[in-house]
Amino acid sequence: MYTITFGGWYQRTTLHLTEIFNFLALGETNLGLDKNKILKLREGLEIISVSREIDYLEYVKANTKNGIEIRYYEDGLYILEINSKDAVEAKTLLEEYFEEKLNPAIAYIFSLGAPTPKILANIKLDHPVVISTKSKKIEVDENVFGKIYSKIEADDMSVYKTPKYIFIRGIDEKHVRALMEMQIFFREFKDQLERYLNIHRELWEEISEYKEKRVLLGKNIEKVRMKLDGYQKTINLIGSRINQMNVYVNTRSSIAKKMSLEEKLSNIFQYKFETLIDTHAYIKEVWNMTKDYLNTAIQVVLEVKSQANANTIQSLTLITTIGVVSGIIGYLSKDQFPKITLIGMCYYLILIGLTWLINRIVFTVANNKKYKLEFSSIKT
Repeated sequence: MYTITFGGWYQRTTLHLTEIFNFLALGETNLGLDKNKILKLREGLEIISVSREIDYLEYVKANTKNGIEIRYYEDGLYILEINSKDAVEAKTLLEEYFEEKLNPAIAYIFSLGAPTPKILANIKLDHPVVISTKSKKIEVDENVFGKIYSKIEADDMSVYKTPKYIFIRGIDEKHVRALMEMQIFFREFKDQLERYLNIHRELWEEISEYKEKRVLLGKNIEKVRMKLDGYQKTINLIGSRINQMNVYVNTRSSIAKKMSLEEKLSNIFQYKFETLIDTHAYIKEVWNMTKDYLNTAIQVVLEVKSQANANTIQSLTLITTIGVVSGIIGYLSKDQFPKITLIGMCYYLILIGLTWLINRIVFTVANNKKYKLEFSSIKT
């Protein structure tokens, strides 16, 4: 018999935990969401019991009809666990339950507020799967679970890793559970930082495309500005999430010290909290650099837009001035009051047509004029 654990992590607080408990236990929410949909989503989870527990962190515990235990911690770590003799079948069951039932329900509960950037929402997530056992040794069928690339042995625990699975052997159930949850937290935290690094690379290249053009047609200025504004929104939203992450590492580090797990974590998983903090600091600086890079591009485009508007206004001012001066001279040369005639009306309509045509020519010239983009050069 194995314990198969599927889990992930996303920044949450005790306020979110209360919302999750009210949803899972009562099918209720204080937010302006569709109550019928809330009840339908809750019914689809097939939950038979819900409780709010206190351990090293407060969490909501729920059990389902098909034997899945759900633990949702106040820092955002969520665990789906089931006991089974068939690890592969259990993994599939947990993944399907999460993707088809739990994740859509939680996503709807937290659907209000700051949106998830599209570039982040479209990323396919591969959550860690941990298989734990109390047996004296771990037996891994590499034809089923993949080739083992890491083996770590300790006095009372063993950890084997394949590309998609982590196997843990241990007698102390409390320590195995804590280490398992910490490993999922480590993996998810690191994967999030890796996703942000890849997004940085993607955004940097897209921004570079505009900066390498050197010239920009007047008609494309607004389109480019709106595109850069979209990047800015994405960068600000992700930047806020990156800034939040450091707090959760410190919390988990304190828990590890209280449970005397810090040494086990280092020996068993070969991770240290300092490494996560250093990696987070690196990504934070990279993101700040991306933000500055984008702001420079936006500033240059705004200056070009101001230049284009100024040229258009100057042209129209010149045309208007000529028209006003001509009109004044015409008025001063009259020796009698004007009379409305058919020829005069035709003349007036021709003037309106010529004015419209001149304005169109001015705007067309401005839109097709090439404006130089002057960015400060970077030596590479």
